[in-house]
Amino acid sequence: MEDGVIMLFSFVIGAVIAVIIGKDASARGMSGLGWGIFTFLICIVAVPIYLIVRKPRQDAS
Repeated sequence: MEDGVIMLFSFVIGAVIAVIIGKDASARGMSGLGWGIFTFLICIVAVPIYLIVRKPRQDAS
């Protein structure tokens, strides 16, 4: 039972991080869906890569 709880917790954390990165990528003019999916599938690799290659934030004005 403990393995199932850990797996569920990991799944939820990965999904939350993927949504946050997806929204941030969209705000920066990048593919939010692509980054979100990539982050969800390979979180440990995608987060550092995203932090290195992300574009500057675009102003709304």
